[in-house]
Amino acid sequence: MKIFLTIIFLLVCIALTVIVLMQEGKAAGLGSIGGIGDSYWGKNKSRSMEGNLVRFTKFLAVAFLLIALLLNMIPDSSSSSSTPTATTVETESAAGTVQTESAAVTAETESAAGTAQTEA
Repeated sequence: MKIFLTIIFLLVCIALTVIVLMQEGKAAGLGSIGGIGDSYWGKNKSRSMEGNLVRFTKFLAVAFLLIALLLNMIPDSSSSSSTPTATTVETESAAGTVQTESAAVTAETESAAGTAQTEA
């Protein structure tokens, strides 16, 4: 499921980039100062190709956000088995008192704890 969503996410990303690059710049709207904005194309912009691109951009942006949230909420199957468990490690200080520390169990900490206990 996560692989399928990742492929769809990549396709949406590429499509969103292409659609945004196809749109006109906002500098073309400066002609409205002289009254040119009241032309036929200015009034019917929602029916034109530019209006369709804007509508499709909004749709792709919503799809992008929803898929990104879904991908973040789906847990990784490989990460659940490799998470370390927390344990308490007792160490003896130079003054002779015993201190307990919470540490993640990995090969490095187990070997370090084993070496520290044998040296003492």
